Amino acid sequence: MVKRFIWVVIATVFFVFQFHVSGASALEFDEATRTITLNEAGETVTLSSKEVTEGQRLFNSTCTKCHLQGKTKTNNNVSLGLDDLAGAEPPRDNLLALVDYLKHPTSYDGETDLSEEHPNVSRPDLYPELKNFTEDDIYNIAGYMLVAPKLDPRWGGTIYF
Repeated sequence: MVKRFIWVVIATVFFVFQFHVSGASALEFDEATRTITLNEAGETVTLSSKEVTEGQRLFNSTCTKCHLQGKTKTNNNVSLGLDDLAGAEPPRDNLLALVDYLKHPTSYDGETDLSEEHPNVSRPDLYPELKNFTEDDIYNIAGYMLVAPKLDPRWGGTIYF
C-alpha cells in the first residue's frame, strides 16, 4: 500500500512538472533577430518572441512536409532562403508579401495561380489543416520564415538527393 502511494506521488509530481514545462513562455530572441522587413518600401517591424515561437510551431507542424529547413522538396531550384524570396516576382522577402503568398500562392515568376497546388488559407476545401488558421497565424508563420535564416545558417539552400 505504501509503495503504491509513493508511486502515485512520484507520478503526480512528474505530471505537474510536465504541465509547468509545457506551459512555459516563448523562447526569447533578441530584438535584432526579431526585426524583419515589413514591406517592399523597406520599412521594418519587430516581432515579439511569442510571435516568432508560435510561427515556428505552426511552420513545423504544417509546412515542413515540403519545406524542411526552408528547402523546397517539390522544386529544388527555389528555396525559402532570403535570396530566393527576393528573386520571386513579386519579391517575397518581406512580411506583407509572404502573408499575401500564404493567402494567394503564385508561381515563382508570379504568372501562374497555385491555389490548387500549394497549401493556402483561401482553399480550406483542399487544405483542411489550414482552415482554422487566423490572420495572426499567417502573420506569425510569415514572420518566422523571415527570422529563420538568422536562427539557422542552413535555412534555405538545396536538397541533395
